[in-house]
Amino acid sequence: MDPPQGVASFPGIGQLVDASISMTHGISPSMAVLTIAPQTDFDTEVGTLAFTMDGTTIEFPDCKVDYSSLQRNENGEIWRLSLFDRRWRWRFGQISGTYNVWRDNFSLQRGENGTIDTERTPQQLAALCLEAMNESDYDVADLPDDPRPSVEWDYELPAEALATLCDQLGCRVVLQLDNRVAIRRVGVGATLNDGGALEHSLTVDPPERPDAIAVVCGNNRYQVDFQLEAVGLEEGDPQSADTLRPLEQLSYKPPGDWSRADVPYFHQVDAQFRDLAQKSVFKYYRIKVPLEVGGYDGPDGNRVSRLEQLLPIEVEQVVLADENAQPANLPAALFGVWYPETGGVVNSALSLSPPAEPVQGDGGTPLSSVYQRPHTIDTARGLVIFDEPVYRNTHPCATGGPGHEVVVGAAQLVLRATCCVRDPETLAPERYVRQRTIGSPLGTASRYLKHEEMVLTHTPTYSDSYALESVSTNAAEVDRVADFYLDAAEQEYQTLIPQTVRLGGLVPIELDGAIQRISFHVGGSGAMTTVARHNEQSRVHLPHKERRRIEGQRDAEDIKKKLSPRSLARSWKTIPIRQLRLGS
Repeated sequence: MDPPQGVASFPGIGQLVDASISMTHGISPSMAVLTIAPQTDFDTEVGTLAFTMDGTTIEFPDCKVDYSSLQRNENGEIWRLSLFDRRWRWRFGQISGTYNVWRDNFSLQRGENGTIDTERTPQQLAALCLEAMNESDYDVADLPDDPRPSVEWDYELPAEALATLCDQLGCRVVLQLDNRVAIRRVGVGATLNDGGALEHSLTVDPPERPDAIAVVCGNNRYQVDFQLEAVGLEEGDPQSADTLRPLEQLSYKPPGDWSRADVPYFHQVDAQFRDLAQKSVFKYYRIKVPLEVGGYDGPDGNRVSRLEQLLPIEVEQVVLADENAQPANLPAALFGVWYPETGGVVNSALSLSPPAEPVQGDGGTPLSSVYQRPHTIDTARGLVIFDEPVYRNTHPCATGGPGHEVVVGAAQLVLRATCCVRDPETLAPERYVRQRTIGSPLGTASRYLKHEEMVLTHTPTYSDSYALESVSTNAAEVDRVADFYLDAAEQEYQTLIPQTVRLGGLVPIELDGAIQRISFHVGGSGAMTTVARHNEQSRVHLPHKERRRIEGQRDAEDIKKKLSPRSLARSWKTIPIRQLRLGS
């Protein structure tokens, strides 16, 4: 039984012999292939391609003629011409904006008290892209709306920005038959039955998959109370770590020790080294290693033995405080025991106990134990540089003993700041990885998805004796967000049952997350609709992953060249025109 007949039309074409179009997912235009009788007056550039049969009309507005595809048969009696569907317009335009700005502690910058609100849901981001694409009637309800993906668009192609957003969240851009744009979840959609089908194929397509997928976060952030040691400069490059040595190891140390040094003049130091002493002694304090970093799990547990594993440090804490009702990281804090030179001989604090959280001088901690005079944190060297000498009175009278004398010694200082931690051998920064296995092991490596905006933070609690007691993290929130991205990636590795159904006539079935290709054909062999579920089966059709790779190049001319029928001309020579199924 022959398939039912139908007709196709396009403005300016006098005799259309044969027409077919394959609609697929994505932002690149699908193509229609027309077989027409030769004519000398065809100059249409944009118009509506229509397929009609038995009162059913399916229209594709704003199709663009690709004149470069025009071909003739050997006798010059038949022309073959291709049209892009209206998505050809999406190759133009721009979108700019920075949204969902994550602070280093993985808190989102929201607008309070006049600050810029960067928060946008995925559906809001998609709407911004679609409006920049001049789309006004769209459906983004299927896009997961809980994550807050960080985007920074700077004159980006809006369609590419939209497709990238959909890729991250396991969705596809779909152009529906009613000319509306919709976002659909991959693998979710209508089922097919073979009732009345001229042809029906069913296969099993296990995916090529890794054993696991993993979200890799940005560098871990560890808040640490760094104990400092007094160091001084030796001769050499002042920026080299080799020129800094503990005070007792300096080549120009006075006879005995530094206890009787006349700070800040250091007349006891040889004249040739006096400038170095005046510049650095009791002014330079460096992070002391080894130390314990709460939450770090390295070869020696949480112990870090090399300073370079901690560098560069930061000038803020992980701990947040409200600043004008806007959460912000507290600045790094310096506290401890030193001689304040405010009269008398007593030091700034009687003991080096950890101050209350945060270090603000409250909670019973005297303000004098927080150093508030001018100093600089050299983040690259883990060094605190003071504008004036900072030292401690080591005489018993400084702690309530007899006498009224000042004996100079190194101050006992702690810097509360944040760092990442690097591997002791490779110096690669530690990152949190949220991993999920997929099915039974196949012996393949994991697939890693990097999300720099997601940061695992660690905030320690210390005892009065500075023993590490506990560590709190934001792992629950990081895991929650990471799971959204893992869910999206896992959808790519479903074991699918691809189906292809060929139906007589024009059947207006919609694309969705499961139905990936719909082809319509009218001509001498009759009207036919071909529907592919969980596959894009076509002899000359680029699959969605390949199209996304090409689209990512953001070069419209290159895209057109690679997707043009001319680049597929070799295949055309061996395929009857009625079987052509070209997609974007």
